[in-house]
Amino acid sequence: MCLSMTPSAAFAVDWSINATQTETVEASSNLFLAPTPAGTLASITRLSAEFEARTPDSKFDFDGDGNYTKYWGPGAETLSQTESTNWGFKAHYETSGKNNFDREFVEVGWREQSTAFALLNELGIATRVAGALDRLTATGGIDRSLSALDSLSLLATSTFTSYDPSAGGTSLTDTLAHAIWRHNLSSVTALTATSEVELLNFDNAFNTSIMILRNQVGVNATLSPLLSFRGEAGAAYIITNDGVGTSLGGSGLPVAASGTDLDWIGDAVLTYNMFKDTTFTFTASQTIGPSIVGSLFKNDSIALGLGYTINELSSLSFSAAIGQSTSTATSDFASASASYSYKFLREWTAQFSYRYLHRFATSGTVTIDPITNTPTVSGSAPTDSHTIIVVISHSLTVLPHSD
Repeated sequence: MCLSMTPSAAFAVDWSINATQTETVEASSNLFLAPTPAGTLASITRLSAEFEARTPDSKFDFDGDGNYTKYWGPGAETLSQTESTNWGFKAHYETSGKNNFDREFVEVGWREQSTAFALLNELGIATRVAGALDRLTATGGIDRSLSALDSLSLLATSTFTSYDPSAGGTSLTDTLAHAIWRHNLSSVTALTATSEVELLNFDNAFNTSIMILRNQVGVNATLSPLLSFRGEAGAAYIITNDGVGTSLGGSGLPVAASGTDLDWIGDAVLTYNMFKDTTFTFTASQTIGPSIVGSLFKNDSIALGLGYTINELSSLSFSAAIGQSTSTATSDFASASASYSYKFLREWTAQFSYRYLHRFATSGTVTIDPITNTPTVSGSAPTDSHTIIVVISHSLTVLPHSD
């Protein structure tokens, strides 16, 4: 009887609840990079909450958020709607193993947003499409230490994208399996090998499917106490079955078309801690993958960043980048930004930013993806924008973790 009354540490649950409110205001000379610049004022209100329950060997998280966006001014006239909501949730459960790396986890998430705003937020394309885009995602994975030098991570995830009304877009299922092996050569150097298989299935007239095979090798190295490098490179092989082509003979009717493509992919990050309070970063990457609506993009970018911590309450950051986005057409971009962040109260933070963005002339004449029937470029003529951004954030711990 005494043993049955003894509390078990394995079943002790530690709870916490955190909430965040963020208000963002953007004033831009040409927020959507239209050929004819037009001023736009944007307001974004975001509320989020995180609920977490922990035991000595497991953790459960439930996160939810809601966003309200409103646009004013001449630049907003190209949109089908000037205000929209965007909300979603994510539930995550994981258990830990014999060390800090070993774990298993499962996750499910749901998000609903305006289709027009989804294209605008991810691709920068202003459209007049109506309706909502829904995404349901399920994920599972496992991390294991195989030995003192080797570790393995496996992950599988699948996202179903649908539209309301159904005529608002092409529904698709995006399923990805990912494996990464890591071998520690020394305490400061590790080799990695990554393999991915991604399958896209579209609910269009031809039931198009696209398979993307990605394989990369890389290295993580701490070159000195101040300098570190991470990089990987490999190839992406794309197989399209029953895609959308144009019939011969000039009829212009769509027909099923299949094909393959091969290109390289990779990314590199160099971090240099110039001083105790100053960090410089250099990043370069080339990726190939689907957008939120399933259209394939190859994105190339090179970026420089500089972060400076003024004191425990404030910091400065600067960045500059050039990039290229290729789908049915190719667009080149250049950007630069500067930000100042200040924590004026224990739970309140303000950030002030300036962003410059320039789009060069777009090459190519096809601006609509034939598989998803969605636009792939925001414009063909060169244009630029100047934007001032103010962000006020309030974070609140409703229920803290116990000691």
